[in-house]
Amino acid sequence: MYKEMYYHDDLQNLAEELVFEQIHLLVKGDEVDVPSSEVSIQDIAAIALNNMPAKYCCDFLEKQFPGEHLTDEVRELQDYAKRQVLKAIKKVKDIPHD
Repeated sequence: MYKEMYYHDDLQNLAEELVFEQIHLLVKGDEVDVPSSEVSIQDIAAIALNNMPAKYCCDFLEKQFPGEHLTDEVRELQDYAKRQVLKAIKKVKDIPHD
């Protein structure tokens, strides 16, 4: 309710994009067997995101041409996102939801 009063489409949590990027790369690769149902993918994303620090950005230029500091943070978050996604995959495979 209140979010809609102030929310703008440019506000984005970069951690979400990084988690879904890692899920995509793992689904397309052969490094690990990823449960592929829609429910499992959503569970994997939710578990991984709950363990990720939020990294919000809202400036169009910052998203398109991030400065060195943001680039370094994103690189570190990519590695962390992959670790969290791999942990989430294991958890979902151990206790399937669907």
